[in-house]
Amino acid sequence: MKLTRSLTDAEFLRLYEATRATLTRWIDRLRAETGSGFPEKVTAFHDEMAVHGRFRKPCPVCGSPVQRIVYAENECNYCATCQTRGRLLADRSLSRLLKDDWPRSIDDL
Repeated sequence: MKLTRSLTDAEFLRLYEATRATLTRWIDRLRAETGSGFPEKVTAFHDEMAVHGRFRKPCPVCGSPVQRIVYAENECNYCATCQTRGRLLADRSLSRLLKDDWPRSIDDL
C-alpha cells in the first residue's frame, strides 16, 4: 500500500500496466465463462480471485492467512507475506482498540 502521490514515474507505469493486464485477463476469463450471454449472478467476489473476499483463508501463493482492512463499509483483503513483506497494515478501528498490542507482522499473530 502506498499513496498514489508518492509513486515514482516507474512505479506509476508499473501500476498502470499491471492494472490493465489484470482487467484484460478478467474480461477474457468472464467472457469465456458466459459466452455470448450476460452473467446471471454478478458479484464482486469470484472463486478464482487470489485474495479478494478470502479473509483468513490461505494465500494461493505462499499459504499465509489473508488479512483485511475494514473502513466504514469497505474492505480490502491482502496477503501480508506477498504484498507487504510480512507487515500487517493497521485496521483503523481494531488497531486503535488494541493500540500497542496490535501485531506488527504476520509472525506476531
